[in-house]
Amino acid sequence: MPLRIIVCGGGIGGLSAAGFLRAKHDVTVLERGTLDFTVNDYGLSVVSNSFNLLQRAGIKSEDLDMVVMTHVWLRGHNNEELRTAYFDTKARFGGAPSVLVKRAKLHKELLRFATSTEFPGTPAKIIENAKVTRVDALAGKVWTENGQEFEGDLIVGADGIYSVVRSAILGGQEISASIRTHDTLTFMTQLSIDDLRSEPSFAYLCDPQTQAGLVSAHAKAGPRLNKRILIYHTSPNSLQVVGYTSEKEFAEIFDSTKTAIIRDIPASRAVEEFAPDFAECFVNLFRHNKIDAWRIRDVAPMDSWFSGKAVVIGDAAHAVTPHAGQGCNITIEDAEALAYFLRDVESPDSIPEALQKFMSLRKDRVAFVIRRSRELGNMRTEEDKTKEPITSEEFAREIYTYQGAEHALKAPKPSAMGAGMMGTSS
Repeated sequence: MPLRIIVCGGGIGGLSAAGFLRAKHDVTVLERGTLDFTVNDYGLSVVSNSFNLLQRAGIKSEDLDMVVMTHVWLRGHNNEELRTAYFDTKARFGGAPSVLVKRAKLHKELLRFATSTEFPGTPAKIIENAKVTRVDALAGKVWTENGQEFEGDLIVGADGIYSVVRSAILGGQEISASIRTHDTLTFMTQLSIDDLRSEPSFAYLCDPQTQAGLVSAHAKAGPRLNKRILIYHTSPNSLQVVGYTSEKEFAEIFDSTKTAIIRDIPASRAVEEFAPDFAECFVNLFRHNKIDAWRIRDVAPMDSWFSGKAVVIGDAAHAVTPHAGQGCNITIEDAEALAYFLRDVESPDSIPEALQKFMSLRKDRVAFVIRRSRELGNMRTEEDKTKEPITSEEFAREIYTYQGAEHALKAPKPSAMGAGMMGTSS
């Protein structure tokens, strides 16, 4: 008999989980809002480790309006070339390419994955405007703000960093208690390829059908100053600009409004922040479109990702800082792995064993990504400092070559995912 599975959250993680799980089980997705593919349309890197899983599942690349990532450019504060690296994961490791895409395009395609009759199993039922306010992990029950009650054999918490399901698994802990901040925010804006054409020093970004990727530029004081600018393509016609800096006056606003995004920051504020440390060509990138400030956060590690009839995946289980570009990717990995371990489960009594196997496979790998991301963001913990930094080569070989849960179970556990290998960070 198929399991009755309730997925809390209809974002990238929730719809990925629904798509993979529906092949064998009956899935209901509770989405707190309305699925609107015109908002939160920021860029994502869907790297080979997760894009491989989506391709095999039947996601259509032609529906994503994406570009294939080919390069990583390291630039100085004047936009001078420091190093250019080729980033062709398909050619280097086999499997899939890595792509850059707008979130809304991926989100819409994942809705098709969850609900279209083109895919195996019964289409998932999507219930919008169903904000989950309470979860009973032992009973497998969920209540929404409008008074509805749902009961299932398993509750999957894909409800993000403010996860109600995580709170239930942790015995009713205050939701915000697990969330950590790092005195870091990003000023985020978008622009078109045409906006760059008047600046000759950005010519290398103006033909994404030939070469596309990510630019990383540190302030003139170097990486020791926690201030840098990233630029990356999000479609054949657009790019995203992300400026990292400290929170300053925004810390109080984030705290008082209990939000992680402050909309419509004046361009003058971003210019003021970056003008002392970057050339005018970089500073001008913040003059084209509206700017939002995003607070950088992660969550404290959980001893167990499940309890009773509830399990968490993605940001709900292990929100990670964005520096390694793996947030949505390890979430999609979670979704595929959870479905793999539940594929032959027909009785609720067998669920705990499956969840234990799921967490055992995923936990060290996720911790490896989280540590690398903290290293890249100059946010190492005291425990991190007792280990040798993860090199870019180690990270690439262990993360980008992932082929899914079944393959991972058969592969030897990589040594670098243990206490840390000798070497220098690169």
